Amino acid sequence: MLSLQQSMVKMVNTVLFLILAGFFQIFTCKTHHNGSTPNSYRSPIGHSDTGKNIGTFEEIFMISEWLDKVINLVADVSYAFTQHPYDLRTSEDLNSREYDYVVIGGGTAGSVVAARLSEIFENRVLVLEAGDEETGTTQVMYNWSPFLKSKTNEWRLRSEPEKNAAWGRRGNTLQLPVAKMLGGSSSHNGAVWNRGDPMDYDRWAQLGADGWSYAHVFPYFVKIERLVDVGVNVYDKGYHGTRGTVPIRGISAPSIISRSLVEGAREIGWPIGDTNGKDHSVFSYFWLNSYNGTRVSMAEAYLAPASNRPNLSIMTRAFVHRINFDENKRAVSVTFEKDGRVHEVKVRKEVIVSAGSYHSPKILMLSGIGPKNELKRHNIQVIVDSPGIGANLMDHFTAPLSFLIRENSTIIYTRSELLLESVRQFVDNRTGGFDGPSGGIHGHFRTSFALDGRTDIAIGAGYDLSDSLWTSFLAGYIDDLKNEVVAKYILPNSQRDGIQVLFGTGRTSSRGVVRLRNRDPYAKPIIENRIFYDRRDLNSMIKGCKLILKLMQSRAVQEGISAKLFPNTLPGCEQYSLDSDRYCGCVSQTLTSTGYHPSGTCKMGSKDDLMAVVDPQLRVKGVKGLRVIDASVMPEIPNGNTNAPTTMIAEKGSDLIRGRALRPFSPPFKDESEVLQYEYF
Repeated sequence: MLSLQQSMVKMVNTVLFLILAGFFQIFTCKTHHNGSTPNSYRSPIGHSDTGKNIGTFEEIFMISEWLDKVINLVADVSYAFTQHPYDLRTSEDLNSREYDYVVIGGGTAGSVVAARLSEIFENRVLVLEAGDEETGTTQVMYNWSPFLKSKTNEWRLRSEPEKNAAWGRRGNTLQLPVAKMLGGSSSHNGAVWNRGDPMDYDRWAQLGADGWSYAHVFPYFVKIERLVDVGVNVYDKGYHGTRGTVPIRGISAPSIISRSLVEGAREIGWPIGDTNGKDHSVFSYFWLNSYNGTRVSMAEAYLAPASNRPNLSIMTRAFVHRINFDENKRAVSVTFEKDGRVHEVKVRKEVIVSAGSYHSPKILMLSGIGPKNELKRHNIQVIVDSPGIGANLMDHFTAPLSFLIRENSTIIYTRSELLLESVRQFVDNRTGGFDGPSGGIHGHFRTSFALDGRTDIAIGAGYDLSDSLWTSFLAGYIDDLKNEVVAKYILPNSQRDGIQVLFGTGRTSSRGVVRLRNRDPYAKPIIENRIFYDRRDLNSMIKGCKLILKLMQSRAVQEGISAKLFPNTLPGCEQYSLDSDRYCGCVSQTLTSTGYHPSGTCKMGSKDDLMAVVDPQLRVKGVKGLRVIDASVMPEIPNGNTNAPTTMIAEKGSDLIRGRALRPFSPPFKDESEVLQYEYF
């Protein structure tokens, strides 16, 4: 008889094979998605998609024995990717009815908070995570693939239709990937470690977040980081931590593509520097939170080492309904559902909401804290009228410029042996194309539309596998593009080497909102991004697009990869010259994508700020025993990826609960130990 493990592997192999077969069928038959745009949101593309074939089996898989190679590889991949990547102890104990701290959400912030609070043995800490543990898939830093996302580990959120953006996407809406698992979005993001502009945090302090200036938060970045490999990155001494919890590395073996882009940036006068160093307005290789070829999520870095502590309980598949308050408006318990049964756990000290920028405001509103009229509309008892909850939604919004480049520079599906070999290398020894974006580069730039001295636009490229495959038949499925865009813009170039370079808002001026759909805890929130409602964002995007065009025409890029912009066949934009502002604006509004950095929906501010949800101690205003600690407390979005700032918020927030904080320090430092000095209050 087969062992349980062998049976599981066999079952997974069968499922993956069926997925592959179904996936093949999708692209060998006519598509049937409607893709029409609501009447109130007209786009230049029109109201219907073409029903053209995306490609026949023979057209897509022209390599001999391709399917045999896939089948032989599935067993190895499924075994490697379905195993737990590290040891972590979870708890199924529902008999314990009282804890000192209950942390709602075991994502990036929740993992840090729970681990730090459980360092004090007297604290009994419970983590309630709606998802499950990580699997081997999460260690791959290219988690763009639909095979790596499911209802069990992804919230499957989608924005409301956009009026001024996403014209080339089905329904004019955006997919909003948010992980539902321990580690949260640190378990499936791009693993890019970018602190943001130092001036971002000084701005937070100006907006009423006292104690959150750059001098106050810099020591926490140092505390978090353990720099393990600089690679070819520019490195500013006195700015990086080397003894922390999270391993950080630079790029060790950049591809010809990335080297060409870096030299092209230097050629056009863009400083090459350390984006986490003394100057943020530079062009640089990625810093990554990864080790030995795989990502290191905050669950792996923080929660796993703490999970054997007897005072820490980690409960997965525990869906929180609401927080309950006594007559003094103190949080006294949390109601959650697990395995089809509703439970209530009491709290002696505090509830910490770390559910992210979409779900933290949702949980607060379901608990009676939020805009009064919104709560009454859903017949929810008003505990506190807090108009700022769900408001101030920010994200970085991007669009790609796609380029054809020199042959044999990337992986395309007609050279699929290279893809299979990369998968094999990763499964065998965590090397190859899946060990991280070996070509990852980004740059931050200040346009004439910036409101102050900070940069307002960012460009980036992380390619080699995922983004080069974007030019293939998978685009319509992965990126939710309308059939007309795939047929006219993608497919004609799908058998040629190509990359896309992203440009996006670094400092978004437009503000969206998160609202309740109804009072059902399982109902997905209404998410309105309201992209380009402030014209400055679109103007900055156009400048970023023009900057990429200049970069790609540089001698270094042309000699290195012979980049040539995709022909002007993007539906709705064909009438514009490729080097014009109108074309750049049209691309921005047609191929709009989220930057996966939602923030600000429970913003931090002073007691006099009526729209501030939490005070600088991250305590929810108007109640007792409740804090929010995650990206939702950001007063403004940093100009950079948000995983590092969110981890910083969680480290500092944990210390605030413990009545201490690292002393302010302005870099550079001479000795790392001088930065890590506490003051108590």
